[in-house]
Amino acid sequence: MELSREDEAILKGEKGPRHAELMRILVSLGDLNDASRLIPVWSVQLSGISFKTMGIPGTEFLEDAAHEVRFAVPTTVNPAGYDVGGPGVVPASAEFKEKQQRIIRSLLTMGAISTFSCTPYTTEYSPPPGAHLAWAESSAVIYSNSVIGAFSNREGAPSALASAVLGKTPEYGLHLPAGRRAEVVVNVRNGREIRFSSLGAYLGKKLGSRIPYLRGVHPVADEMKAMGAAMSAWGSVPMFHVENVTHEASVQELAGLESMEVGPEDIQAFEKSLGLNAESPSLIAIGCPHATKGELEHLAKVIRERRDGKLKDGLQVWACTNRRIIQDNPDLVRYLEGAGVKVIQDTCMVVAPIGADYPVIAVNSAKAAFYASKKSFSGQKVLYATTEELIDRWA
Repeated sequence: MELSREDEAILKGEKGPRHAELMRILVSLGDLNDASRLIPVWSVQLSGISFKTMGIPGTEFLEDAAHEVRFAVPTTVNPAGYDVGGPGVVPASAEFKEKQQRIIRSLLTMGAISTFSCTPYTTEYSPPPGAHLAWAESSAVIYSNSVIGAFSNREGAPSALASAVLGKTPEYGLHLPAGRRAEVVVNVRNGREIRFSSLGAYLGKKLGSRIPYLRGVHPVADEMKAMGAAMSAWGSVPMFHVENVTHEASVQELAGLESMEVGPEDIQAFEKSLGLNAESPSLIAIGCPHATKGELEHLAKVIRERRDGKLKDGLQVWACTNRRIIQDNPDLVRYLEGAGVKVIQDTCMVVAPIGADYPVIAVNSAKAAFYASKKSFSGQKVLYATTEELIDRWA
């Protein structure tokens, strides 16, 4: 990979050993993927900042790094392990909170922006179309590539941190037109009968990392958010195209591509496999990825129409979102809280250590259903249904 004089100097240690170490990460990544050069990035998104995910080794690494480096570009961060800015609803031990705060102090010292959200594109740090990014949160990567028209590979924690400090990333994969081409045509039958979160999970399992071109559906932004998040959780799909909807669909060459067909019966069979049953949840959690204004409005509408504006006592209902959404929509938040919903910022049902407190969780997100059931996360029993079904059945 061809390096500039400045990059060569950093690699040789002229800015210190930590900068050299981080440059080696980017150079190795670029060489591994046949990148020709490093390119500037508009922003970085760091994932895995919950202590539940990072653990002691990662915490100590960040503390050491914070003594030596600062971020060179806007760097947003994923949800923490509890609601660090309030309202103090999420259960976490004093020891967990202390360790989480060590991670946060290190990140803020280096210059991170305290978004604590997996949806940085719903904040003032949403990238413009055509911007090159180094984002590590999978649901944000697929949204930025597909819906916004920005360019990002799905970064790992080391490469994202290196890009945040150095302001660059290797130019390969989704940064190049060839890496963004559709690889499979997906013909969706009776698309209006299909739930997009479920469709995303189904396709993630089927496609692995291949980029699909979808026909027969016309999703809006929130539906693409749900579909993409599930697609990248159940598989590792980095981008999708939707005919007559997404930025780059019109320039795709489809001749000769493999095709597959999906209908409501395929999706319904898949949904049944997720285990919705008669068991009652101890928590209903909405907002994975973090809820947008539109998703909060939909929840409010469902509660108003089906529960006359008031949930039953006893069952916890969470709506996880970010600080910007809460700040910009005080009346909506007030209505939800008055109805009995806990509107939670800075964390979510997946990265918080809530398995013991809420062993059975009900969610409207196929991404949440995937992660919450994993022993490496919370190991919970998961009930998966639409927002309407969740409220009708249990709230």
